[in-house]
Amino acid sequence: MKKIILISFSLLLALTGGCGMNDNEKSITNNNKTEAVKPKDMDPKDLPQVPAFQDEKTREYMVSTKEEEPGYYVLESKLKGFRMLFPEDAKYLSRRSSLTGKNKESIGFNSYEKDTNVMFDGHVTYYKEESFVNEPEAMLDIVSGKNDYKGEYKKSSKKNTDIYFAKKKDIFEDIERKYNDLYSYFGYVKSTEEDNLGIEFAFTFGCKNENQPCSLDEEKAKNKVEKLIHSISFLIDEKDK
Repeated sequence: MKKIILISFSLLLALTGGCGMNDNEKSITNNNKTEAVKPKDMDPKDLPQVPAFQDEKTREYMVSTKEEEPGYYVLESKLKGFRMLFPEDAKYLSRRSSLTGKNKESIGFNSYEKDTNVMFDGHVTYYKEESFVNEPEAMLDIVSGKNDYKGEYKKSSKKNTDIYFAKKKDIFEDIERKYNDLYSYFGYVKSTEEDNLGIEFAFTFGCKNENQPCSLDEEKAKNKVEKLIHSISFLIDEKDK
């Protein structure tokens, strides 16, 4: 099983190879009202020189050129269902993303740090108006099955959400490569403000090039994931309440 997981991660690598405005994000309408210009409609030369904005598909999800936290901007789903922090060096993955009607949206993305030789893969799936989302046990069974996990989840709560979080480490001792650690973090974020609303998430960290030194730090990886999942906020329309 571990060998299969590592091969899957290697195949993925092969396939992929806040919200303020600055002056470049403003335009004046005929009524002398100021309206926001979305990053996707701006000249790439006026955008931050980072993959999240210089990649055409990725910048369609970016809310603003304002850096929300050092190294992070704000992503908004196409269904306008949620927002979350997004790493500046990450890119959208079309092969791992999909939009299903008005109630389900998956977004895949990854990044690679050359200095550390660490590959980061992220995947979030948004569900709306699905009854199974209200059943954490059912959702976690689904998440566990996808991640070959049989352990428990840690539950925490913040404003308007419950977070279920788990992690695991795989060491591929039967594979002939020096850097064999793979860290996975996965779980589920449930809205406590609105029924049938939630997000499934999975994040993985591994060493990309087996012949190069790799500085994969477990604590750093975990902190990055926690930053992302704790930044998730659901966008709930007043008319939907």
